[in-house]
Amino acid sequence: MSRIVLVLPLFFTALAAGQARAEDINAQLAHCMTMSGAVERLSCYDRVARQAVGAAPQSPAAQAPQMQAPLARIEPPADPSRSFGQEQLRKSPAAEQAEQAERLTAEIADFQKDARDHFTVALQNGQVWRQMAGDTGVAQFRQGRTRQVTISRGVLGSYDLRFNDRNLSFKVQRLR
Repeated sequence: MSRIVLVLPLFFTALAAGQARAEDINAQLAHCMTMSGAVERLSCYDRVARQAVGAAPQSPAAQAPQMQAPLARIEPPADPSRSFGQEQLRKSPAAEQAEQAERLTAEIADFQKDARDHFTVALQNGQVWRQMAGDTGVAQFRQGRTRQVTISRGVLGSYDLRFNDRNLSFKVQRLR
């Protein structure tokens, strides 16, 4: 209750200050309306507007309208699965934003394991994915039986890879 009693005077003071400022702006606008010259009247309105938003006065050169170049239309690629996971690769400044699929299913072209049992898988579409160092799962690749993987978006920009003959998923990152 004591907090409310302390806050109420501040609230009413701010409210009164806002009303006084609005009345001051109205008086200034009324003064601008009495001016007969178009340039003087416009300058008066500009001055009142700058005061209302608290902006510093601008030079006449800065007030000139800016011409903008027309925006280029961005076309999505024909096959969104080609760009799946591409945001993890380095992009050139002129690279277009591609429509991104939510999941990708592809045939395995090559499968390799490193000394720590982390795998790298190359897909038929040319993409190469590597198991993340923090992922402790061990992949059981069966030559001739494991032919496809499904890669889907995970949380916070991560990707999950699942071999289609297994229920385990692995955190991966795209290399190529």
